[in-house]
Amino acid sequence: MITTRDSGRWILPKGWPIKGLKRHESAETEAMEEAGLIGSAAQKPIGRFTYVKQFPKRQEKVLVDVFPLAIERQLDDWQEKGQREVRFFNPVDAAALVSDTGVGDLILSFFVDLAKKKAAGTLKEPAAENAPASSGETDQASPSNNAVDR
Repeated sequence: MITTRDSGRWILPKGWPIKGLKRHESAETEAMEEAGLIGSAAQKPIGRFTYVKQFPKRQEKVLVDVFPLAIERQLDDWQEKGQREVRFFNPVDAAALVSDTGVGDLILSFFVDLAKKKAAGTLKEPAAENAPASSGETDQASPSNNAVDR
């Protein structure tokens, strides 16, 4: 989880769709920019929530799709490092701390479903061909220069 830049509330990394990328690829890019996370996002969202985005002169109700990310590693340096706090929590603590309404329930239901699949032996590992190459780089250029924390 990450904190917002303004109030320090705990949220999931999120952002606007990026032209030329599929929605799950945009989610991967936002996780890299905001938290330095490299990994593969599921192609389908696990759910969605709405919140009110505060812009300088207006507010807008925004619908956000949530894509789970299989994290491979965290970069040593990334675009928004120093602007946010990044922390890994167990699902129960994450659900209790997240500030956006409905996101805690999404987190808990995702991990309950994951545990059920693991117990049933039906849990699929992320496809290796979709995972980014591990080149040992500690920084990447961002394909989005206008990402907004939303």
